[in-house]
Amino acid sequence: MIIDIDFDRQPNSMSRTETVTIAGKPVRLDPLYSMKKGDAAYHAVRRLILLGHIQPQEMLLEQRIAEQLNCSQGTVREAFLRLEQDGLVARRGYRGTTVSDTSVEEAAVMVSIRVQIECAGIRRAVPSLSADALRDLYALTDEMEETTDAADFYRGSELDRRFHMLLFQQSGLASLEPILNRCALQVHRFTYRNAEDEPPDPDFAAKHRALLSVFEQREADQAADAITAHIKQVIDRWAPDLNWEP
Repeated sequence: MIIDIDFDRQPNSMSRTETVTIAGKPVRLDPLYSMKKGDAAYHAVRRLILLGHIQPQEMLLEQRIAEQLNCSQGTVREAFLRLEQDGLVARRGYRGTTVSDTSVEEAAVMVSIRVQIECAGIRRAVPSLSADALRDLYALTDEMEETTDAADFYRGSELDRRFHMLLFQQSGLASLEPILNRCALQVHRFTYRNAEDEPPDPDFAAKHRALLSVFEQREADQAADAITAHIKQVIDRWAPDLNWEP
C-alpha cells in the first residue's frame, strides 16, 4: 500500500506550525531542533510512524513527500536514511521505502535490553552526576509540562528520550548510546501508538522529576531500581500487551 501524505502548510513552507492531514485528521508538525527542511521531513514522517498514523509495510514515496514539503528528493532521501538508522523504515533499493515492522516479541526484548543498558549507565553516572547535568535534566522536565498542556505527544516522546539519553551520556558508555536510543525509539512505537486516543498523563513531568530526586541521593542501586520501576510503570500503562517484567 502506498501512503499518501497531505501537508497543509502556512505560506512559509518551513514555518513553526504545519499540519499533516491523514484520513481527515490534522496532525501538527513543527521542526524540533532547527528550521532545516531535512529536519522537518525527518520529524514529519517519524511523528506519523510513532503515533500510529502510518502502519508497517506502507510505502513512502520520496517524490510525493518532497512535493508536499516543497523540498528536493535528496532532502527526503536523507530523512529516510536517518529513519532507517532509527529502524523505523526499510529501504529496499528499486522496491522503494516502507515503514518497518516491530513485533510485540521484539519490542519486549528491546525493553529488556534498554533497561539493562540504562541501569548499567545509571550506576556509573549517578554517583558523580554534575550540577550542570541536573540543571539540564530539570529543564527538560519543564518542557515536558508544556507538552502535557498542549497534548503534544510526539514532542513528549522526543523529550522523554532526550531525558534518558542525556542521563546515560553522563556514564561515559558512548558505544552503547546508539543501541539504547534505537531500543527506546522502537519501544515508543508501542507506548505512543494510541496516545492521541487518551488524555495526556498529567504527571508526565512530575514522574521524571521524581527520578531526579532519587538520582540526587547518589545511590547507584537505588537509582537503577527507580529507573526500572519507571519504565515498568510506563509499559503497564501504555503498552500492556508487551507483558514485560523486569
